[in-house]
Amino acid sequence: MRGLMDWKHIKFGLLFFLIGLIGLSFTIAVFPVKAAQSEKTLIDLNTASQKDLESLKGIGPATAKKIIDGRPYKSVEELKKAGVSGKTIESLKPLVKVGPSSSTAKPVAETKPPVAAAPAKSAAEPKAAAPPAAEKSKPKATTSAPAKLAPGQKVNLNTASKEQLEALPEIGPVKAQAIIDGRPYKKPEEVMKVKGIKEGTFNKIKDSITVQ
Repeated sequence: MRGLMDWKHIKFGLLFFLIGLIGLSFTIAVFPVKAAQSEKTLIDLNTASQKDLESLKGIGPATAKKIIDGRPYKSVEELKKAGVSGKTIESLKPLVKVGPSSSTAKPVAETKPPVAAAPAKSAAEPKAAAPPAAEKSKPKATTSAPAKLAPGQKVNLNTASKEQLEALPEIGPVKAQAIIDGRPYKKPEEVMKVKGIKEGTFNKIKDSITVQ
């Protein structure tokens, strides 16, 4: 009778031992799976999207953008470069990781500055400034039109141009045009028929005019 009781105790002991062994093996098997799953859910600071970063506690849209602009990161502590406080960094450590930096993030930003076409426009502007220089030269040509007669030079009243007639003493544009309108002249004295040219003016120009 006593032997039967001992056998029952042994059977119960073996049963509890097997149950404990099964429970322990199940726990050991499930723990790595949970650990792997939790690691998969960690947000990578170097590859996460702005939306993923904003899902972290204490990270808003502005900070998320700064984190993206500050890539790549070698450690979580480097989030200080993006203006993240030390307290927030400590709270993020269990939630984030630092993986290999993406090589596509920065080249895109670096290719933007050379696209600016401002130098080409500025190079064309100096060329447009050339016409004013040409226009300035025109007034110089007109101001040098009046010319004095050389010593002994005579102006033909019947063939001289208006400018040549204006070179005579006291003969301006109006009188020069009147002389042209009064052509032809048979002798120099006939120029006094022109309105405004009297004997006094004739005496000043008689040695410088001819009708031949």
